[in-house]
Amino acid sequence: MHNYLKPLDNESGMVLVIAILIIAALILLGATTLMITQTDLQIAGKQKASTTAFFAAEAGVEEARARLKGDFTPAASRIVDSSPTDPAWTTAMSSLQAILIYTVNIRHKTSGGSVLYWGDANNDGKYEINTTTTPPNGQNIYLITSTGTVASTSKTLEVAVARLPPITAPAALYVEATTSIQGSSTYINGNDSCGSNNKPGVATTQSAGSITNSGNPTVSGATSSSWSVTGGSPDMDVPAMIDNWKDTADFSYEHSSSTTQTGMSWGTPTAGATQQAPSSCSENHVVYYNMHGTEIKLASGTSGCGILLIAGDLELNGGFNWYGLILVSGSVTIAGGGNKNITGSVIAGGAAQADLVGGNSNIVYCSDAINNQTTNRSLRVLNWTEK
Repeated sequence: MHNYLKPLDNESGMVLVIAILIIAALILLGATTLMITQTDLQIAGKQKASTTAFFAAEAGVEEARARLKGDFTPAASRIVDSSPTDPAWTTAMSSLQAILIYTVNIRHKTSGGSVLYWGDANNDGKYEINTTTTPPNGQNIYLITSTGTVASTSKTLEVAVARLPPITAPAALYVEATTSIQGSSTYINGNDSCGSNNKPGVATTQSAGSITNSGNPTVSGATSSSWSVTGGSPDMDVPAMIDNWKDTADFSYEHSSSTTQTGMSWGTPTAGATQQAPSSCSENHVVYYNMHGTEIKLASGTSGCGILLIAGDLELNGGFNWYGLILVSGSVTIAGGGNKNITGSVIAGGAAQADLVGGNSNIVYCSDAINNQTTNRSLRVLNWTEK
């Protein structure tokens, strides 16, 4: 008996060839998939490292911003600029933490060898980059260069920051429309009760004659002891000033119609020796009212310290005490009974009417009350780039 291998017929041979090709394809596919998976993992790893390095660079910027603040604690870790007018001033920052790895360098922003400042160079109430508003009227612009590193990956950010400059206050009272000042107990004094930066009692964009009086009010200041009114003042963009500050508000209110609020408190100023003397306060708040073109009436013992922003009209009625600045896009009316003392300045985009019936109204210019509102606020980011 003989055993013979049966030759493959055409159909069986084809099946075998296809099977071998499929096996080869699967082997190739598996190897390719493995290579792709390894590549994807490498790419994902690099992306993760890059993202983490970017966040580390951001953390370096935020630490620098915090340590540039005048009230950063501990005081020994504050970054102090001892030469604000020196174009070559620079400092390297060693981080206070050890979790993220970043290196930070801080320097003055300059142009053509001149230090650049952020301030109101043309007295219109808006800040711009310039070379003339040296501190304290303007503030240095700092370039923070922060490099975050993760493994062998690094990211570098360059961020321009600046402290908020003091708000421009051209007088104890600034208005842009015909204004009536009334009442023998009305007292507006532009002489600096906290320093030597004397101002007019009233400044207006119109002619000095647009400010009228009745009832023998007292309006004194740098230009006169009896009627200190200056016309032709630079036109301040009060709505833009309010917009610039409203995002910093720690108290915000919005009303679509005229509203009266009583007994509001955003700090309590300490009264001076007399009603016409400046008050004082260690608190700093920003209060914002969006009245959509209508009026907010604050009455019956309302007080505060900081910056009061009114997008609309404002009426002060009854006892009212404020230490700092009041910015109003529309008109200001001071009326009714009760003692009213504003230490700082009032800036109104419209008219101001002081009509004192059975009460005392005092606007006392004080440079400290204005400058203190910006001293310790967070440095604002002006622009940033990834390098």
